[in-house]
Amino acid sequence: MAERRAVSLPADSWPPRMNVETAAAYCGEKHVEDFQQRVGSTYPQPRWVESARRKFWYRGDLDKSLGLVEKPSGMGERFVGALGQKRHG
Repeated sequence: MAERRAVSLPADSWPPRMNVETAAAYCGEKHVEDFQQRVGSTYPQPRWVESARRKFWYRGDLDKSLGLVEKPSGMGERFVGALGQKRHG
């Protein structure tokens, strides 16, 4: 069995575009291979693919798959509703 790669954790913040090691760490996986096995089911496909080895996931896409995207509430909810009505009649 090949040696498994540990994930990498950035120092203070998560970048908006992440390579496979960083995306795996962001999702809480202990190994890159565990993350890769769940891509397409639990996690989205990478949005940007430069080559077989250079793939990138967007933080927003990962947030959606993790259920971290919240609906607007309070004033935000009213603003989004009013804007939708204004645009769509």
